[in-house]
Amino acid sequence: MVKSLVKVYLFTDNNKDSLEAEKILRNTGIEFKKIDVSKNGLKGWLLVEFGTMNTPIMTTPNAVVVGLENIQKYIQKCIEKLL
Repeated sequence: MVKSLVKVYLFTDNNKDSLEAEKILRNTGIEFKKIDVSKNGLKGWLLVEFGTMNTPIMTTPNAVVVGLENIQKYIQKCIEKLL
């Protein structure tokens, strides 16, 4: 059995918006890997890699999406393209 590769990553520090983004991804059936940046000093790495330490951040092969509202809009647009 071949396991599918995760293509969506959700960087979170377990704040309210991060938890809501996680819920949205689960409810839409999107497979993702959650990365808790509140551990091991990873939050500072966000600034270097993405230019912000705000969470949640969702990354896909084609996009880096920062903030709950933007994640909601991005997912909605992706769903609309499939319909």
